[in-house]
Amino acid sequence: MLRLGWQVMRGLLGQVVDPARVRRALWIAGAVAAVVLGALVALHLANGWAGTGALRPGLVVAAVTISAFLLTYGCCPTAREAGPELRINGRQVRPDTALAVRWEVRPYLDRVRRPVHPEHRDAILNDVPLLQRGIVRQLTRLAPLLLAVAIGVAVVFSFGSVNGFLLVWPFVYLGLLPEMLVRLGRSERARRDALATPPAAPEQRPQWRRDPSGSKLGLPGE
Repeated sequence: MLRLGWQVMRGLLGQVVDPARVRRALWIAGAVAAVVLGALVALHLANGWAGTGALRPGLVVAAVTISAFLLTYGCCPTAREAGPELRINGRQVRPDTALAVRWEVRPYLDRVRRPVHPEHRDAILNDVPLLQRGIVRQLTRLAPLLLAVAIGVAVVFSFGSVNGFLLVWPFVYLGLLPEMLVRLGRSERARRDALATPPAAPEQRPQWRRDPSGSKLGLPGE
């Protein structure tokens, strides 16, 4: 499921994020990281804040710079803008933020694979693509932010300024990222199963008699 979820994310990434916005976010994050790097090097040369030795100062400065880059990138908007057609009563609507599905679709996203009932086919094909876009959009925002926080906490921990118990929490939240990829994989499995399932048979309505009711005996002269 993890591998399938990664494939889904790669396939939808271009539909969820805007390449122009990504480039702008990279430029902004790079500029901020360059400023942070220069300031950290200057401070270390002035008071040796990054520690002593041949390796430690470089690792600390590099880690803080990478954390600043990821944090800045994660704060920049990279998702595609909703077009004019995605508005209801003048308010912007984003279908790629949906992270929930209808109750009849939920069992097909469980760990155990279930055969798709024909009457649930349309609901799966409608809800799963929106769910996948929402998960991909959330992954593109959470991944750099969580990595930035984890690296920053690890650097602070290396100076002995934070309790070791607090160091665990960022990495616990990082564990949500593979879980989201697994959910992507399960949703894609359900979507493929729904595509392979024939549609439900149309509902049979009762056939009403079209001929007039009453006696069928002919009268004289008819």
